[in-house]
Formats: sequence, structure tokens, C-alpha cells
Amino acid sequence: MKKTSLFFLFLVNLTAIIINPFPYVSSSLNLTVKTDKPSYNIGEYVCVYGNLTLNNTTVQDGLIALEVNDPYRTLVVRTLTTNTTPTADWLVNVTDVTPCDEYGNPKESFQKETLAYFNVTVSNNDIEMRWVLVTANIYDESQAPLGVAGFQGVVKENSTFSVIMGVPIPETAETGNATVYANAYSEWPRIGGKPYCPEQSETFEITNGSTQTSSPPIKEQEIEGNYNTTLKLSFGEPLGTYTIHVTSIYQGQTATNSTQFEVNIQGDANGDGSVDGSDFFIFLQAWGTSPPSDPRADFTGDGTVDGSDFFILLQNWGYGA
Repeated sequence: MKKTSLFFLFLVNLTAIIINPFPYVSSSLNLTVKTDKPSYNIGEYVCVYGNLTLNNTTVQDGLIALEVNDPYRTLVVRTLTTNTTPTADWLVNVTDVTPCDEYGNPKESFQKETLAYFNVTVSNNDIEMRWVLVTANIYDESQAPLGVAGFQGVVKENSTFSVIMGVPIPETAETGNATVYANAYSEWPRIGGKPYCPEQSETFEITNGSTQTSSPPIKEQEIEGNYNTTLKLSFGEPLGTYTIHVTSIYQGQTATNSTQFEVNIQGDANGDGSVDGSDFFIFLQAWGTSPPSDPRADFTGDGTVDGSDFFILLQNWGYGA
């Protein structure tokens, strides 16, 4: 009886080896996201970067859905690529984005404090209808994101549709060349939506308003990671905690991640979100001291309360008031 049982066990193991001669190897898609600093001042540039890897190997042709939310709204929705922009017969594809008026007539420029309209064309090449989120995200010449418009709906199989979306251009936007980025997702990235295809972009002009000083050039940095993007925090942005969401789908696998950063304003000595007389009083009390009698008045962080700090106070005077 014992020999029979051992022989039966041998046959079971032999059968398993014949049916599945190769051991199962799990496949893992991993997505990271970081910023170059944990906190920023209004007017600074934020660099967002990370890695997309499959089984610890860098993915060279991936798509990353990126959503950045300030304390009150969605600020950025973009589709980034890893080292090489992938090419494929996308089931859902953004085929065109055109700046236009509210009726769809092409337009090359928009004034500040008006609505900029964009006609986005999307095709569904699948044999089934698809739920699609279409977005338009605009950046001014300084690379400050100005706002996002979104439209969600069902796209019928083997069909093409166009949607006109409007994005307000704030008074704080810089005049000059601007860019709109149009994308298609399965949902908002913050709730796990994935990109359907690479983004499409088009340039247009922002005109009118007060003269803006030219933005300083973006500082070149050695950034680790196979995807990255840079955005400027314009003076119209709120203070507080910003959240970044990233998602990706590659070879049938999905990955998500998120991180946060803080946004402050130089000159806000008492931390109440505005630069006003209360901050000026704190500054005066500490004027000329080294080290500072009140570190809150040392806006430059150089260990002395002097004219450099006063310049920052004047530059940001009235913010949040």
C-alpha cells in the first residue's frame, strides 16, 4: 500500500511538470512620482518626475497620466511619455485640437479675462463603444498652467466626434505664446483613469492686460526618472497642499501613485495667507538684525533682515488681501 501511494505521488508530480514545464514568473508594473522639492513659493517652478518600470526594467515607450490638484480645483491634466513617444493603432485617439470661438471657427488669439475655446476631435476605433474623458489644459508662455476643461461621454464604436470646451484666461496670465494640451482618458487620473493615447497640442496667443516681466529661465536640473514635466506656480494660485496623481497602463497591467507638495508665499511672515501690514510690522521689528531677532522676517533665509527681504515684501505686497 505504501509503495502504491509513493508511485501515485510520483505520477502526479511528473504530470504537473509535463503540463507546466516552466515555472510561473509574476510580472509587476511599478510607477513612481516625486517633486524636486517638498515645498515651493509662488512664482517658482515645480519639477515633477518619476519612473515607469516593468519587472524592474525601465519602460521606454510608456504613457503616464498626470493630474495635479491645488486645494480647490484641478490645475493640470497631461499625458506624459517615457523616453520614446509610443506609436500604435490606438483604440481611442485624440486626432486634433484647434483654438476656436464658441462656434468652432478657428481663432489664433484670446484676450485675458475671456474664455478661450478649443475644438477637440476624438476617434473611437474599437468595435465597442467607449466611455471617454476629454480634457483641454492650457499653459501660458511662462509654463504656468491656467486651467482645465473636461467633457465625459460615450463614444460610439468606429466613430469620430468633436467637442468644444472653454477655459478662462485669468488676468494674471502672461501675454505671448501659449499652448493647449488635449487628451483622452478612461476617467480622471485621481480616481484611477488611464490614458488612451498620446496628447495633442497646439499653440495660440494670449493678448492684452498689464505688461508682465519676462519669466526667468527654467533652471536646468539633473532629474532621475524616465518621465518629467515642469510647471510654474503663477501668482493667481492658492497656497496650501497640492496633490499629484499618476497612472499608467502597459502590456495589460496598470499602476498608480501619488505625492504632495506645499505652496507658500514669500513675505507672509505671520503665515495667514496674505502679505499685508501685519507682515510689514514683523519685518520692521526685526530690521537690521543678524541673526534675525524674528526668523519669520528673513524671507531670503540668508541670516540677515535687510533690503533683500524688504524687496521680497514689496514684490508680493497685497497677495491674498
